[in-house]
Amino acid sequence: MENQNANATNAQGGDLSDLKRMFNDYQKKQTQTGSGNRKTREDILSKYFVPRKTKELFRILPPKGNKKHIEEAFFHVVTTNAAGGKKKHGTVVYCPAHNDIKVKKMDTNGNPVLDSSGVQIMIPAPCPLCARNKKLIATQDQSLKGLKKENMNDAQLKIKAKNDEIYKEAIKWEAKKFYIVRGIDKGQEKDGVKFWRFKHNYKNQGTLDKLLPIIQEYMEVQQADFSNPQNGTDLSIIMTDSEFNGHVYKTISAISYRGKSPLHSDPLVARQWLDDDIIWRDVFLPKRAPNTTPYEFLEMIVRGENPYWDDTDATNKHWVFPNRPDLEEAANTRNRNLDADTEEDFEQASDLDEEYPRVTINNITESKVGTYNDNASDLGAEILANTPKAVEAEDEPESENYDDLPF
Repeated sequence: MENQNANATNAQGGDLSDLKRMFNDYQKKQTQTGSGNRKTREDILSKYFVPRKTKELFRILPPKGNKKHIEEAFFHVVTTNAAGGKKKHGTVVYCPAHNDIKVKKMDTNGNPVLDSSGVQIMIPAPCPLCARNKKLIATQDQSLKGLKKENMNDAQLKIKAKNDEIYKEAIKWEAKKFYIVRGIDKGQEKDGVKFWRFKHNYKNQGTLDKLLPIIQEYMEVQQADFSNPQNGTDLSIIMTDSEFNGHVYKTISAISYRGKSPLHSDPLVARQWLDDDIIWRDVFLPKRAPNTTPYEFLEMIVRGENPYWDDTDATNKHWVFPNRPDLEEAANTRNRNLDADTEEDFEQASDLDEEYPRVTINNITESKVGTYNDNASDLGAEILANTPKAVEAEDEPESENYDDLPF
């Protein structure tokens, strides 16, 4: 339904559109910057739905635009450096090769590469983690391709053992498929729209495999869309403790649907949720650090030198750049403030003066940014299909014990 009050005038107070834009701009800046130009842990977590309690209630929202109720995305799950010099296992990292639009293929001289018809060749965006995976896979001995283990001699079994080791290391860098659902955490409605992300399970025993039969049954029994704002349903998620390799984690025991119900008893609140344009790409962002690009951050992960925010000492919170003292010094030096000594570092209101054209959320157009086609695909599938798959990747337990927070 169109918001008829968006450009309405107040008979007693005149046009309120400018004031509404002011409040919207303030809210956007608060969301983007958080406290001290840095999102707090609470700011970030407020947009994550991670089932933790024994019972959770979640309402799937209807998709916006041409999106789906359940979207696919790809992330790497790797080990990274963390506060206190520790290692953080299960860090979820955005994959540009699988999630971003394709880029132009260039030759060594920086010229575009064309196909036989003279059309520009497009390739996946570069990703150092995917490149690491492919490089390792390429070192496997191809002589065993198509040969079964029971038909191998002793020399070939040794080659297979080596291939197994290579594959085991390679899958650590492989992009993993995840599913993302946009909805409302009924236990924390104040947080507004959240995103529930869970990993694909190749044994068909994951969260998606529990979720789909339930929402399908609701549609068949109730003859209604499970995400409908008026006739949809809240999902009841039952959690339990499980153990894997000595580690206790939360896992989904069961999912069920409740009866038909409106999204919220207050139609204004429901409309606010439905009109929210936030997408998962606004939440699950590529990792980065001061003075580095997301691509450089991924390169550092491959080398085991990724930077991190160290807040273990409350009196000395700072960025740490392993083996890069130059970047570390630059990251921990404020160079733009209210009383800077140099002109170029002095913060001025005119920096944001509307007299100088700038692209904002209000004037951005398709012609300025182009179009985006959400066509994430598994780039590693073809490679693995043509190489000797020495050992099957062991499925990790279906838990959300991952960490993709930048601190």
